Amino acid sequence: MKPNEHSNNKDSSEIGHQPNEVHLGGVTWFIVSLTIAVVFIAWLMTAMINTLEGREKKAEIASKPSPFAAERSKLPPEPRLQLAPDSDEQIKEKKPPDLKTQAPMQEMKELTDEWTGELKHYGWVDEKSGIVRIPIDDAKRLLLQRGLPTRPVKK
Repeated sequence: MKPNEHSNNKDSSEIGHQPNEVHLGGVTWFIVSLTIAVVFIAWLMTAMINTLEGREKKAEIASKPSPFAAERSKLPPEPRLQLAPDSDEQIKEKKPPDLKTQAPMQEMKELTDEWTGELKHYGWVDEKSGIVRIPIDDAKRLLLQRGLPTRPVKK
């Protein structure tokens, strides 16, 4: 095709051209609807936050700490994790653990020594009931001498 043939055609003016019509009514309606939705959602969120804060304040007032709570030690009960605080003062002052006295290997050595002492020495298990602990070697020897208790065989 020659350039002149394009210009003479009726449809040639519409090729590559798009109408520049913007419907302002639709755009305006969208912006107004979006604004109303944002304001409504913001109002709902504010109401929800205020409701939850009110519940929290009521719960704080209703659940006052027990008068005995101050008497309780802040230390957790035994057994504690290694390198955990070992005194109330250490918790209050937020001191790090003393690695010379609280080293994990030192704690394991102390625990092993305590268990070894329980296995090799006499001691009370329950003094009121009269239950004692005897050394493991003595217990083995007594077991060999006396034997295990058995039920009589029925014929």
